Amino acid sequence: MQRGNIKPFELLASLSLALILVAFSSRSPAAETVSFEGKTVTVIIGSEPGGTTDASARLMGQYVAKYLPGKPSAVVQSKPGAHSLVAMNYFTQQVKPDGLTLAVGSGSQIDPINYRIPASRYDPTKFYMVGGVDLGGGIVIIRNEALPRLKDKRANPVIMGSPSGLPHSTMMPAAWGIDYLGWNVKWVSGYPSNSAALFLALERGEIDMVAFSTSGLPDTLFDRSKFTIIYQTGSNRCHAPSSLIQLKDVPIFGDAMRGKISDPQVQKAFEYWCNGSSIATWIALPPGTPAEIVGVYRAAFAKAMADPAFLEQGRSYAKDFSSVSFEDVTEAARSYGEVSPEVIQVLPQMLRRQGLALN
Repeated sequence: MQRGNIKPFELLASLSLALILVAFSSRSPAAETVSFEGKTVTVIIGSEPGGTTDASARLMGQYVAKYLPGKPSAVVQSKPGAHSLVAMNYFTQQVKPDGLTLAVGSGSQIDPINYRIPASRYDPTKFYMVGGVDLGGGIVIIRNEALPRLKDKRANPVIMGSPSGLPHSTMMPAAWGIDYLGWNVKWVSGYPSNSAALFLALERGEIDMVAFSTSGLPDTLFDRSKFTIIYQTGSNRCHAPSSLIQLKDVPIFGDAMRGKISDPQVQKAFEYWCNGSSIATWIALPPGTPAEIVGVYRAAFAKAMADPAFLEQGRSYAKDFSSVSFEDVTEAARSYGEVSPEVIQVLPQMLRRQGLALN
C-alpha cells in the first residue's frame, strides 16, 4: 500500500501500536509486577519469643504474606539484646531493601529516648511503615488497704513497683500523680520487667501499686475485694477508653491531668508520654526499599486490616486489639522524631527527683 493511500484511522492505529511497543520495550525491571512467589519473607523482632510483640509480629507477618502477590511464606526471627537495639541496628545496617525482610517493634523503638543514644545506628523516621496494631493502653492498680494512703501525706507512702531502669510507659501515671495530683507514693525498683513478677509482688503485698498493659490481664486483677483499678491510660493519645467491660467505669488518666500542668514544656512532655502510652506495634520495611515494593506491602496490609480473621486472632491475646494504618504509624514515628531533647528529659528528671536511680 502506498503512503498516499493510508487512511487517517489506519495511520492513527499504527502510531498507537508503535507507542505501546516502545513503552513495553523501555520498561525497567523495577516497573515489572512485583511477585513473591516461591519466596520467604523474614520478620525481625528485638524481643524474646512469647510476648505480645512476638505474637503481633507472627500475626502481621502471616497476614501480610497472605495478601502479597505470589503468597510467600513468612518466618519470624528474634534478635534480642539491648532493648531491641541489636535488632534495629541490624535491620538498618545489614538488611537488603529487596522486600524480603521487615522489622516489627513496639512504641519503645520509635521513642527517641531509646534511639538517640551513641550505640544506636537507626532512625525509625526513615523506615517505610507498612502498618501496625494497637493493643490498648494500660491500667494503674492498687491494693484496697493502701488506697486511703494514696493522698494522705501523713501516712506511710504507697509502694509503687517498677523494673530496673526507666519504668514502663504504663507506669508513668505514678510519676505524674506524685508531682501534680498530690499522690503519696514511693518508687521501689529492681523487679523483673515481666508482668508476672510484678503481679506476684502485688498479690503478696510486697508492693501496694503497679501498672500493667490491658493485654493479657489475669482475671484475678479484677477481684474488687483485693484491688482497685484507679485509672486507665487509654489509647489513641490518652483519649480512647479500653473496650474491656471490666474497665467500663474506670476514668482515663489524661482527664485527671487536664489543667494541672502550667509549664508549657512539661505539658509537651505529658503529650509526648500520651503519644506512647498505647501499647502499639508496627511493621516496616528498611530505608531504601523501592516504592513499588512499599506500595505492594501497604496494599497487602490494608487487605489484612479488613480481614475479620486478622482481628479475631489479635483479640485472642489482646482484647483491645485493633489495626493501625501505615499513615498513622508513620505520623507517630514522625511526631516522636520531632520531640526536642529538653522535652524528652522532663520525665527522667522527674523520676530522679522522686528517688529512682535510672540506668
